Amino acid sequence: MNTFDDLLKAYERQVQLPWLDDAPPAGRVWLLWFDKSMQRKFTGRIGEFEHATMKTGRGWRQVSLAPWFGQWIAGNEFFEALLDHPQEIRGLLADAESALIHHLKSELAATNSNDVLALDGCGSLFGLARVSALISKVADSIPGRMLVSFPGKHAAGIYRLLDARDGWNYHAIPIPPDHAL
Repeated sequence: MNTFDDLLKAYERQVQLPWLDDAPPAGRVWLLWFDKSMQRKFTGRIGEFEHATMKTGRGWRQVSLAPWFGQWIAGNEFFEALLDHPQEIRGLLADAESALIHHLKSELAATNSNDVLALDGCGSLFGLARVSALISKVADSIPGRMLVSFPGKHAAGIYRLLDARDGWNYHAIPIPPDHAL
């Protein structure tokens, strides 16, 4: 298992590499994967990733997905009715995913080709939206790079959020790379 310091060193190596302006969308996504037990440590020390990014002359913007669904559902016009019938939330998940995609595209629009948009709290989306679907729907909007903190497993291009559900194959840049298993 990788330690936090291993993750930070792997990220520092990645962020120091030259960025190709013509990188395909999948090449603009960096999936920083780690054991789910490290989520709190990562979130608490994410500033070290920001510092590593800024040292290279790159910009940094962070988005926490952890509170997103709670804020979205609390602002929903049906919120009061959902309190009495929470089973109905499932019917709003497609709307929630669309709203989250719009939110992420807005955040990406606030960055430029020299910036990293860091997404933290992906585990909070478990059961609500698939991280794979979100990434594929916003990848074309990434001007710089998007760092996705990913509590789960990665091997041979297959990612599994929280070590649950079937894995999905995505051609993002894994941090640390496969050989760091």
